[in-house]
Amino acid sequence: MSHRFFVDEDVGDQVVLSGDQARQIANVLRLVAGDQITLVRNGLESVVALEAVDASTVRGRCVRKQTAGAEPRVQLTLALPLLKGERSEEVIEAVTQLGVSTIVPFVSARSVVRTLSAAKRERWTRIARESAETARRGRVPTIAAIAEWPALFERLVAPVIVPWEGEALKTLAEVLTPPLSTLSLVIGPEGGIGPEEIQLAWDRGATTVTLGTRNLRSETAAIAAVAQVMAILDR
Repeated sequence: MSHRFFVDEDVGDQVVLSGDQARQIANVLRLVAGDQITLVRNGLESVVALEAVDASTVRGRCVRKQTAGAEPRVQLTLALPLLKGERSEEVIEAVTQLGVSTIVPFVSARSVVRTLSAAKRERWTRIARESAETARRGRVPTIAAIAEWPALFERLVAPVIVPWEGEALKTLAEVLTPPLSTLSLVIGPEGGIGPEEIQLAWDRGATTVTLGTRNLRSETAAIAAVAQVMAILDR
């Protein structure tokens, strides 16, 4: 399998790469003329035969194009609370590989972390990009701007599902009926979701579900819920 790189512009017959990608191809991967790489943009893969390689500029020729085969059937938006330390980054890496399309960071009444710097959001975007390359996906998840709980549900596509420790009856498998083309998951913060916040979610049309009898940390709940959704809907 050839090495994959996401690119920001459409790929033509002749390809020129520079900057970090050129350095990685030349110095890290040590590819040479005659090797092939795959450039990915908006779900389309372009296989490129390298013709000249050095650390400043890589040149090649596109030999074929094909649709990326690893994108899920459902466009899943994950509303993710800001978490302490590197926990948010670990979640982003995992859920990107599982197939999430959009990540909306948010804060609510019981959030421990309440700010997201531009530098950290940019780092999250890099992590998502690298994880999407690892998973051989056709698209990089979008890291959206931070939202407050009252406005969060205006940013999410229906149906909206909220795993919540107070829900004892409905499970994900019971409320998800394939096929669904879009879905949003909302994961509660480390301090949990308050009663007034749950009422607001219900008022906005959200459905609460249980993930099981055990109490999960936010990062565990996020990964477990996304994995369950993909197991149900991406078959």
